[in-house]
Amino acid sequence: MIGEHPLDVDQLNFLRSKIYEIANEKVTPDNYSFVLEWIKNANSALLPKSTEKSDAYFSPRDACRNIIINQIMYASTKISICVFTISDDRITSAILDSHKGGREVRIITDNDKSLDLGSDIARLANEGVAVKMDATRNHMHHKFMVVDDNALVTGSYNWTLSAAKYNYENVLLTREGGIVRSFMNEFTHLWREMDDYRL
Repeated sequence: MIGEHPLDVDQLNFLRSKIYEIANEKVTPDNYSFVLEWIKNANSALLPKSTEKSDAYFSPRDACRNIIINQIMYASTKISICVFTISDDRITSAILDSHKGGREVRIITDNDKSLDLGSDIARLANEGVAVKMDATRNHMHHKFMVVDDNALVTGSYNWTLSAAKYNYENVLLTREGGIVRSFMNEFTHLWREMDDYRL
C-alpha cells in the first residue's frame, strides 16, 4: 500500500513514531535483539521499492510536493538538486533534515532567483548545504533532482508554494538507469561550471 500511495511528511513521521512506540511497549531484556530487528524491518517497509518504473504526478494539489519531499527523506547517502528556485518551506525543511542527518546535499540554482523575496537559498547555504549558482546573464532553468544516483525527479514543477497551490505543473519520478545517469552527468558538468554561492 505504501508503494502505491507515496506518504506525505506527516504520515511518514506518524508511522515512524508508531514503530518506536510499539517497540518501546513490547521490548524486554529477553527479546531486545528481536525488537531491534523488527524496528529495522518496519522502517525498511516505509522505503519505496527500487524498481525500474516511472510515475507522473500533477499539481495543483500536494502530489508533486509530496513526491519531492518523500524522495529527499528516503535518501540514503546523497541528493543532487538542480532547480531554478526554492521557496517552499516544507521542501526546504526536508532538505535541511537530510543534510543534518548526514546525507550529502548539493544544490545548483539560478543567481537571479536566489534574490527573490521568499527564496530559501541563503538559509540553506547558512545551514551548511553546498550551493552553487549560475553567474551568467542567462537562467539556470533546470528543475530536477537525483537521489542516491538511482532515482530522478524532474518536470515543470518549480519548488515554490504557488506551484503546489495554484499552478498546473508536473513531476516525473523514474528509476530507469540510463535516464538517471544522463541527468547525473548534466549535474556533474554544471557543478564544475557554476560558481560557489557567496553569503
